[in-house]
Amino acid sequence: MAESLLILVTKPPYGFEEAFAGLRAGLGMLASGQVSVSNALLVGEGTLNAIAAQRPEAVRMPSNAEAVNDLLDFEARVYVVKEDLLDLVGDVPLLEGVELIDWEKARQVIDEHDMVTTF
Repeated sequence: MAESLLILVTKPPYGFEEAFAGLRAGLGMLASGQVSVSNALLVGEGTLNAIAAQRPEAVRMPSNAEAVNDLLDFEARVYVVKEDLLDLVGDVPLLEGVELIDWEKARQVIDEHDMVTTF
């Protein structure tokens, strides 16, 4: 069995279910003891899940900000690729606790996990 899981989120927070499902899958695996480490890496449009100013009520969707915060509450690490975020929206406030990293560090994070799954 894998000890560590990395959820690679590539989809934006709203309009698709993949990002929410991925974040919740990581939380479920961690909370149930299926893995001892479950972290998330937000890349491409997935970086939008880390933006602090989300308004899910406007689109009547579950809050991906809450999903990110729930992972952080379980001491998971949530990484955001800085270059991707800046290309999409510039320098905007992020949810407290997420870690901005460059692509070089992102590759290291991927390599450090036993299992990686993409949403």
